[in-house]
Amino acid sequence: MKVIFLILSFIFTLFPNNEKLDNCNGIDRFIFGTPKEQFKNITLELEQGNAQLYTMNPEAMKIPGVQIEDLRISFIKNKLSAISLSTKNASGAALFKYLKETYGAPTKNKNQFEWIGKRASIMLELFKNNKDAAVDVYSK
Repeated sequence: MKVIFLILSFIFTLFPNNEKLDNCNGIDRFIFGTPKEQFKNITLELEQGNAQLYTMNPEAMKIPGVQIEDLRISFIKNKLSAISLSTKNASGAALFKYLKETYGAPTKNKNQFEWIGKRASIMLELFKNNKDAAVDVYSK
């Protein structure tokens, strides 16, 4: 019986149950699968086959206490598939706190933190100054 409990504990440690992240379908008003036509004032940066990368006004995303320097969104087959942003004015800690409070404790690898769910993955990387950060949110 103890062996079964230890095995189950190990499995749940490797694959944590995070319902909020499992149900994650984007961040703020940016919902994965949204057609490109729903976004206004975006500027094409790169296009390769069915994939496009756009830049948009950082003020389009609102996360409490976070100041966004750059905001980029990616589309595959004209559907939102990824969101990338970087912070400014030492608000990386506020973004980390928001993600941790929303999605729980991340796994850590050097200066990167990851949240992995069934529908989305989030990766936060601290800049060398440890005051700002870059975040990528991907749909699966």
